[in-house]
Amino acid sequence: MSVPLQILLMAFLNLPFDLMRTWDGAATARLAEVLKGIREAGDPVTLAELARLHPDPPPGRNAATFYKAAFEKMEARGEPPENVQRLLPLVGTATLPEPDQDLPPAMLRAIRSYLADNAEAIELLRKAAALDDCKFDLDFTKGIAMELPHLAKGRQAARLLALEVVERTESGKADGAAESLATCLRGGLALRREPILISALVRIAWDAMAVGQVERWASRCRPSTAALERVEAALAAAADPRLVERAMVGERCFGIHAYETFVLKPGQPGLGDLGVAAPPVVGLMPQAYFKTDMLYYLGIMNEHVAAARKPGPKGFEAGERVGAKLDKNIPACFFVSRMILPAIGRVSAEGRKHEARLTTARVALAALRYKNKHGRLPENLQALAPDFLTALPPDPFDGKPLRYRKDGAGFIVYSVGDNRQDDGGLTVKPNAQPPDIGLRVRWPRTQF
Repeated sequence: MSVPLQILLMAFLNLPFDLMRTWDGAATARLAEVLKGIREAGDPVTLAELARLHPDPPPGRNAATFYKAAFEKMEARGEPPENVQRLLPLVGTATLPEPDQDLPPAMLRAIRSYLADNAEAIELLRKAAALDDCKFDLDFTKGIAMELPHLAKGRQAARLLALEVVERTESGKADGAAESLATCLRGGLALRREPILISALVRIAWDAMAVGQVERWASRCRPSTAALERVEAALAAAADPRLVERAMVGERCFGIHAYETFVLKPGQPGLGDLGVAAPPVVGLMPQAYFKTDMLYYLGIMNEHVAAARKPGPKGFEAGERVGAKLDKNIPACFFVSRMILPAIGRVSAEGRKHEARLTTARVALAALRYKNKHGRLPENLQALAPDFLTALPPDPFDGKPLRYRKDGAGFIVYSVGDNRQDDGGLTVKPNAQPPDIGLRVRWPRTQF
């Protein structure tokens, strides 16, 4: 038991009964006021209210039916043998060569064999991507214990589709690769209505998998204008300015449920259900203490929701400020909120990175359409509007125009990233997170 916790317990036990009752009454009244304010703002408070925001699709229009069938096909096939995994990128342990380099013949053979083994699953993924509505089986009554097996399986499906992009790109099938890219990006949209923070993060990872292969495809295939437009449209559809907002609103509901179910119930708080190694003394703490802890949690979460609703760099900066408040605004003794909140604050930055990936990729493909028409790259990105882009989107991190650089090997469109410094288009950094975010087209030594 830590000394501060011992002191805290002694202080609680020595509080006069009337003072304890006053504290509890004030905390109870304040909680009711805060929850009422959330509802009056039009947001859900309970998990039942949250579930109603994610209704069932019309009969026969649920893409989850096809996704689940594809997942079953993939599971039935199982993992490839270890000797094959060593040759497979994305789904195995092999590393893809740079976009301007050919695949080793053995790697290409392994990819084609793996894709052939999973052909039925790929066809089902295409059927799923053709539908606009998707809802997997979600039991909101379980709260934080809700089972979400489709998320891990969805990431496997994204890798499979990305591998198909690699094979079609290497084979010079630009239009076929564009179809695979669009299918992969549509897969991420399957999670767009799930008001769950982890679903938002998986969607970001799914889209990042697709965007990673856009770079290879655009570099190696010399795609047609029609193919470029198809992938641009898929990138635009995948961009979702409300992604972080929905995740924060949903996470707040799960947090409320966790407090009310595991922390504020009579007797020993069920903190073990939250994954918290709470000292035995915690069971002796008064309910007023946990209600106050919950108020700190809701204060920060309400600020996260408000920040997520701000457009562009203002929202990102507001999210950063909220995260910086934790140590200053929440006393160290309120350990539940201080345990839960730090990881949540990082979602804002991940959402902006997601926006930057999709935006820079879309603008880079517009530059390639310009090249298809004029036989040369644009001198600057402003040349793309209004003929190739209605308007040039700003950098989501600093609000300034996206950066653009040309060299003898190709070009790059990039965002300054969360450090808000122009690092010259440094989007690859071995063993570290690169500071800039963007899409680089590199002319390969050989072209189809």
